Amino acid sequence: MVNETVAEGLFYLTAAAYVAASVLFLRFLARGKGDVGVLGPRLIAVGAALHAVHIVVASLVLRVCPVEGIHFPMSVASMSMAIAYVLARRRLKIEVAGAFIAPLALTSLLASRFVGSAEPSARMKSAILPFHVTTNLFGVALFTLAFSAAALYLIQERLLKKKQIDGVFRRLPPLDVLDRAEHRFLLAGFPLLTIGIITGTLWARRVEMGSSSEVLRSILGYVTWLVIAAVLFLRAAAGWRGRRAAYGTIAGFGFAVVVLTLYLLRAPSPGTVTASHPASSAARFSLAGAPPSRLADPAAEGRASEMHP
Repeated sequence: MVNETVAEGLFYLTAAAYVAASVLFLRFLARGKGDVGVLGPRLIAVGAALHAVHIVVASLVLRVCPVEGIHFPMSVASMSMAIAYVLARRRLKIEVAGAFIAPLALTSLLASRFVGSAEPSARMKSAILPFHVTTNLFGVALFTLAFSAAALYLIQERLLKKKQIDGVFRRLPPLDVLDRAEHRFLLAGFPLLTIGIITGTLWARRVEMGSSSEVLRSILGYVTWLVIAAVLFLRAAAGWRGRRAAYGTIAGFGFAVVVLTLYLLRAPSPGTVTASHPASSAARFSLAGAPPSRLADPAAEGRASEMHP
């Protein structure tokens, strides 16, 4: 009980740090108030540290592997995204990208806790699956940083075309800095996405991929890989930079978010039991068209079938 309370407290402290960082960054961009160059990134760093401790404590409390299923790895990936930002912000001069990173880290943290079913089905247990999920989510974390740089690039370019060189313009990094940062994050995340695609293909051959949502996830996963690959290839072969690369990066990130959302929102497959609590599985799944309450009492089910042949 004490450990559960500690884990709960760490979760809300982490969320509070990300909220404070989000508010500070957005206030700085809107009004130019505060020293976001120091306090904002520090709040994200504090949030990432609390996040790491929360993951350790929660994994000990729940007694689950941090790379099992989708929800826990998503929490790990959002923490990694915050850490990557803290480490790269000075070298790549993208401090203001925290205006995207902090809200996205907060959203991922909350989604990993409150969206969908947090318990993986027995059908999903595989030696390949944890590696597949981990590489994909770390890739998404890097793509999030690339997306942040791409979005800031488009904002900066638009302000420049309108000759709005005051206010927000003065607080954004130069265009070449943002373009270079976007490319580096894509290069770092693409190998992870490639490994995720390969392991996902191998894993999919071991399970039945029958539902429309599973097919859609697979298709969108390949589309994400193709879009990111095209952005990198066209940059190297055709000199794609600037706005076109930014739009391509945002499109690839959008597809990745849709895939991740489909994973989070998927319902447990009919007839499968949860791996974490097999004793209570009868209350956690139902056959198509049958309410869970009818499955909880096999004897009652038998009596019902006798009354209604």
